[in-house]
Amino acid sequence: MKVITTHIGADFDSLASMVAATKLYPGAVACFSGSASRNVRDFLKRYPSRYNVLTPRKVKMDEVTTLIVVDTRSISRIGPFASLVGKKDVVIHVYDHHPGTVLDELPASYSRIETLGACTTLLVEVILEKGIAISPHEATLFAMGIYEDSGALTFGGTCRKDYETIATLKELGADLTQIPIFVEQSLTPAERQLLNDLIDNSWERYINGAKVVLSALNASRYVEGLSLFVHRLRDYFDADVAVAAVSMGQKTYIVARSREEILNVADFLAWWGGGGHPQAAAVTLERIDPYALIKDIEKKLAHDIRPLLTVSSVMTSPVMAIAPELQVDEAYKLMIRYGHSGLPIVQDGNLIGIITRKDLDKAHLHGFGGAQVREFMTEGVITVHPDASISEAHRLMVFHNIGRLPVKENGSLVGIVTRTDMLRALYPISIPVEERSLGSVLPWTEDVSQLMAQRLSPWITQTLRRLGRRAEEMSLKAYVVGGFVRDLLLGKENQDLDIVIEGDALAFIKSWETDGCKVAVHERYKTGTIVFPGDKKVDVATARREFYEYPVALPKVAGDSLKHDLYRRDFTVNSMAISINRTSWGTLIDYFGGRRDLQSRQLRVLHNLSFVEDPTRVLRGLRLKQRLGFEFEDNTFRLIKSAVKGGLLGLLSGTRVKNELKLIFMEEKVYPIVLEMVRLNIFEALFSGIKVDRNCIRIVRRLSFFLRRLRYDLPDIEEDVWLAFLAAVIFSSADWVQHATLDKLHLSKSNREIVEKALDDLGTAENAIGGKGMRSYEEIYLFLRDAPYVTALFWAAATQQWRVRRRILLYLTRLHRVNPILMGRDLVELGYPKGPLIGKILEELLLARLRGEVETREDEIKWVKNNYPLYVLKKG
Repeated sequence: MKVITTHIGADFDSLASMVAATKLYPGAVACFSGSASRNVRDFLKRYPSRYNVLTPRKVKMDEVTTLIVVDTRSISRIGPFASLVGKKDVVIHVYDHHPGTVLDELPASYSRIETLGACTTLLVEVILEKGIAISPHEATLFAMGIYEDSGALTFGGTCRKDYETIATLKELGADLTQIPIFVEQSLTPAERQLLNDLIDNSWERYINGAKVVLSALNASRYVEGLSLFVHRLRDYFDADVAVAAVSMGQKTYIVARSREEILNVADFLAWWGGGGHPQAAAVTLERIDPYALIKDIEKKLAHDIRPLLTVSSVMTSPVMAIAPELQVDEAYKLMIRYGHSGLPIVQDGNLIGIITRKDLDKAHLHGFGGAQVREFMTEGVITVHPDASISEAHRLMVFHNIGRLPVKENGSLVGIVTRTDMLRALYPISIPVEERSLGSVLPWTEDVSQLMAQRLSPWITQTLRRLGRRAEEMSLKAYVVGGFVRDLLLGKENQDLDIVIEGDALAFIKSWETDGCKVAVHERYKTGTIVFPGDKKVDVATARREFYEYPVALPKVAGDSLKHDLYRRDFTVNSMAISINRTSWGTLIDYFGGRRDLQSRQLRVLHNLSFVEDPTRVLRGLRLKQRLGFEFEDNTFRLIKSAVKGGLLGLLSGTRVKNELKLIFMEEKVYPIVLEMVRLNIFEALFSGIKVDRNCIRIVRRLSFFLRRLRYDLPDIEEDVWLAFLAAVIFSSADWVQHATLDKLHLSKSNREIVEKALDDLGTAENAIGGKGMRSYEEIYLFLRDAPYVTALFWAAATQQWRVRRRILLYLTRLHRVNPILMGRDLVELGYPKGPLIGKILEELLLARLRGEVETREDEIKWVKNNYPLYVLKKG
């Protein structure tokens, strides 16, 4: 992938240079390295389809092979693309017009540097040298770039080539009348001084989540164009709102600029008698102190700016709280169990304190493990309202130096804001404004409603909307989660609906009984099933948190928030949810980077103890890896090897192992999964003494081949086919290992008989239907018909005798289907008496068909009459 970029804060010369470079590097994509000036953004908005310039977030850095940098050669000025410098497989080309040396110059394999008024001049010169055509619209853009960077061809750095290039571009169709529309004129010394003073006297603050820059100034003389300077002030700080109060002469001027979605400044300044447009307004007052005035403006902004994000949008809810009477040691166990570093303390519904793990550590160290937590809690807890802005919560946490902020409404504890919540909430402010508009305000959410409309079947869509409406009517939040979300994003079909409810899922499930649905609930796990008419099943669970009292234990369950519910899952790609409530339909919730891992095609665990808590995730991961065609993320793969080496798989119960192996052996691609399990020594970790050698692998490979090539010709063995693979992996092991393995797995009597017959009677089968001599269809059929189909399939894969294999496959694909055309009622109609004779005739007729003695119905009737004459029967 070839990428063309420029310096942060791109101007028209930068944009024009990138567009020019695309003509020199066919197939390359242009991408800003960071923010761009306002007039450049306005230009691109006006011509959205003509110039496609990406933002860094749209570029996968590991796919870049060539980086073309224009209008700069400094590493520090190309933003995230600096990470590509020094990579052996990335080629760097540079085009720059700035004079002098650069301390952190890009190590380019090719560079063209010449002191000119604009970088565009340099690139146009190369384009003309190569005889590449320039369209009139491109000529206009290139002229804008030269005009802006050379100060309308008046700056001292302007060269003859700049003038000549402008003339050439004019001849190529450049419309010079467009330049003043987008390119601002250069400033006079007085204007430059005013702008510098505004910047020097300005300060930033976040008001209700919006970035605001304020400036107050007593100017020494009157200078026109204050509105333009305030606009530049906003661009300079990349702010959402800019307001300046400037006294000049006998007047004081207020000028305000705002982004459309933040504040209507015309309405805002109406308080002082001003007006204008929603994004640009001003007012002139009799001279007053601008510094006092700006303080009043700041207070009013705090009231008028609607918060971009509120605390309720990012807080963790519900909150785990403890009673003041709880002992220190018990509180500590709760923190360890649920991974908290602090807990609120509630009495009679009122928040009375908070205690941290550090507090508990010290209390325990000094021998107070049996004391009540009230003795060591922090009282006078700082709280915040759920409707407060994120900036207000941020200010409280910083000012009071606290790591968590309880959220109260009407006196009740409704949530808590943690450091992690705050970091996520502040993320949008950290990215360039033009990129903020490309995504959601909440960086872990995304609107996928259009994707759902395109990819989901009508029944799925209708069912999800019904479930969402019911949840909203019951004041609950409902989400579809897990593999369904993963497969939706991957474009794969998945009909398995798993719903998570924030709130009382059991009441939600039971409410569907009145709609004619069958329901089943499991009180202990707070889960259940809704079966809609047509046997359409939906699994429903309460958003919950699980904890493991020791490695490989079954989890204990407690109700919790969606975030914690998703955190308990196995891999990030399975830890996403989509809201199905009517008011937030189609909102993807991805706290842990699942979609990013889908794009990277990798499996990543959510925390380093994941395989310790549940080693079956190792087996699930191997299955998912092959099904999706993904790879394990490096740290995850290391953790898998550690879990295997540490013996955790051997601690799993036989029933859990059996369930996971059954799922693996019923996958479409069993062979590569088994190969990886062998490489990782997983079978040895599961079953002591097992020997999975080349013979076992060969049998697995043949089984996979037969199922892939002959699936539609084989008998229906879907439910039991996994037993053939089980027999394959224990084929070479000692008898005692085989028996111990089957004992551990707790197979049913019938399943165990299938496996044991497969292992014990292979030699018998080879003797019965093997050999160089001909074997009739009748012989093959009579031997194999009493063997389970799965056992016969295993024999076909395990035998080294090709004649035996071919004869077994003949039976499984053809002979097992052979039946007489005539049925019992046909024989009765022919005059034969009901009774055991009917069965005997049909059996003999089947063998006759195998011998080739009959083909048609008439042949069968004739054969019956000849071999069982009615007159003989009547005499008898």
